[in-house]
Amino acid sequence: MVRLHQQSQGRWYRARLAPVLIAVAALAAVVWVGVSSGAHTATPTVAFISQGTSNSWAAQLDAAAKEESAKDGLKEIYFNGQGSGTTQLPLIAQAAAQHPSAIVLVPLAAASDTGPVARAMSSGIPVILCDSAITGNKYTSLVNPNATTGATGLAKWLAGKMGGKGNLLYIGGLPGNGTTIAYDKGFYAVMKQYPNIHIVNGGNANYSISTAKQLAATAIASGKSFAGTWGVGGEAVTGILQAYADSKVRPIPPNGGAAATNGALRLAIQEHVQAAMLQFPPTDAKVCIDTAAKAIKHQKVAKYINISLLPQYSDIYPPLNKYYKAKYSDDLYVGSDTALSQADLASLHLIK
Repeated sequence: MVRLHQQSQGRWYRARLAPVLIAVAALAAVVWVGVSSGAHTATPTVAFISQGTSNSWAAQLDAAAKEESAKDGLKEIYFNGQGSGTTQLPLIAQAAAQHPSAIVLVPLAAASDTGPVARAMSSGIPVILCDSAITGNKYTSLVNPNATTGATGLAKWLAGKMGGKGNLLYIGGLPGNGTTIAYDKGFYAVMKQYPNIHIVNGGNANYSISTAKQLAATAIASGKSFAGTWGVGGEAVTGILQAYADSKVRPIPPNGGAAATNGALRLAIQEHVQAAMLQFPPTDAKVCIDTAAKAIKHQKVAKYINISLLPQYSDIYPPLNKYYKAKYSDDLYVGSDTALSQADLASLHLIK
């Protein structure tokens, strides 16, 4: 009797349990289908690893990237490098750990960034390098002005203005940075052809206007006479011109090497300085994001996109009046007003 009762009780439990199991299985199927279909419809993400808002160029670059990400239907995950290669380095691995659809990196350390970029690529994440290179070739695409080619033209122009002789004050960029390396490659290749031009290295500005101004002021105070000046980037040149504007040295020697900013243009025009500038536009972040969007869609993208080949980004030579825009602040880079909204420009304090 006991066995019969147990068998009967077992059949009763199994009968009661069967509908529950069927319901659970059905629910699991619904959840599985929902997750699976959602993976295909979720908004793709782009991890934007910025140089960081350490200067106005970087702030304009970030704004252009954010605006273009929205236009391309991408969710941007922002990482701030704070202007330091040491700070930025671990952010690459942190970004990759979030499994974004793509990474857009503004490299600050060409050699150090190579390993983390390669590992991100190995995990299946496309990596777009924006405005600076790394030492390796394991990346999806490099979007970059050709600083070497641009600097070569500017250095030849400067050497001509100097008459091929005299002291040349050099203020550098950020040691180890790919863009600085490219600038220097073009500059020194030209200067080797002019043995009577003596380069006086005033130090590295690390893409800081205030540092460049201090270095240039120290060089000017040394009593040396300079027949020309060269700065790696807009910050270095702006600092050089500010230091000369505050000095009693007149005329101010010709200058080359700037990434064209409204401030550098204003100072050159105001102080009657013969100056030539390379366009290194922060608005090319749009091209970086567009390239990432194509890579996410598995469209073919070029390994190298040379921004300098576009006519609107060619080197700038005197007369400079046609490039300067008085309604904007000194920090505006040439072309930013054509790519960013007035609201964006105002938020970045670029409108006077």
